[in-house]
Amino acid sequence: MKVFVTSNMQLGRPNAITKFKRPFKDVDNMTNELIGNWNSVVSNEDTVYHLGNFAWDPKTAQDALQRLNGNIKLLPAEHDEAVMLLNQKGLLPLKSGMMNRITPINDYEVNLSYWPMMEWPGSMNGYYSIIGYPDKKYKSDPKKRIINASTDLWGYKPQELQRLVETFNDF
Repeated sequence: MKVFVTSNMQLGRPNAITKFKRPFKDVDNMTNELIGNWNSVVSNEDTVYHLGNFAWDPKTAQDALQRLNGNIKLLPAEHDEAVMLLNQKGLLPLKSGMMNRITPINDYEVNLSYWPMMEWPGSMNGYYSIIGYPDKKYKSDPKKRIINASTDLWGYKPQELQRLVETFNDF
């Protein structure tokens, strides 16, 4: 079993292609490609933390959650009304669940959040802050112990958490 992180998939969002300069021909192609990319690296036994902005509407969110491999932990961000509504109505698939907006994972010495922070739980103990905010000005920085997990920065695929931390520890 592996643990992955990603964020900002924006499934079903019509203007995500132009806003984030994504290489997809239309919104359906984008959604299907992102789901295919996810499933190419994530097995049903794996866990994926999605750090905000999962899907634009409830139908797309529910469909995607049923099609995606793995146990999916959703941390909400500014455009997550769809998954929050599904959660409120008890319609999230059993393999999915909502997490706190700030979630530490002590086994990996990381703190997960969509939002960039100046300080985070565990920062004084050397924990990494793994963020999902898509703005390119919030790039990963090993000196500051910040890793940006936005899908746009990592080949449109979830990244294995242990590998990310090991890579950044090598800097």
